[in-house]
Amino acid sequence: MRKFVLAVGLVLMASGAQAATLNVVGGQLLGASGVIVDGNSYNVEFLDGTCSVLYSGCNEASDFTFQTSGAAELAANALLDQVFLDGVLGDFDSDPDLTAGCEFEFICGAFTPWAGNGVVNDSQLVSNDFEELGDGVSHVAVFVGLHTNDEANRVYAVWSVGAVPVPVPGPGVLVGLGLLGVGVSSLKSPR
Repeated sequence: MRKFVLAVGLVLMASGAQAATLNVVGGQLLGASGVIVDGNSYNVEFLDGTCSVLYSGCNEASDFTFQTSGAAELAANALLDQVFLDGVLGDFDSDPDLTAGCEFEFICGAFTPWAGNGVVNDSQLVSNDFEELGDGVSHVAVFVGLHTNDEANRVYAVWSVGAVPVPVPGPGVLVGLGLLGVGVSSLKSPR
């Protein structure tokens, strides 16, 4: 019985994860809301432009959502784990050119600039490759004037703080709670 209760508990924990809500228009991935980065909810948009225009000058630490390389790296990895996925709305992992600003069918790179140590032109670049083996995150320099319109396979990931997620029990949680109730009631019933 203890194994049963442990298994139900694991189902409950796995089912409680919040999924990002993708913003898809005409089959193109424009961004997402509810992306969880280090326990916090963020929204992200995929936009073409320059760092200076998209990030209010791209020259002050306050221009950026993420202040350290580590935080920007977590955000970039969250794109791979929660946004660039294949699903009913589209194959955003295996078909990278479905992401707004990316026109190259094999790879799409999304810059997440960050500010730290007085350097504001650094970025984490998430590479979403049509093959899983090519997916990854790397540290790159972003020039303030770099215009992603000139780059068929590059776009900016423009982040903002999202609403605090309100956990809503999904079907897996409800089934798990029901099974847990059955398990507990069977422990109390006479033999």
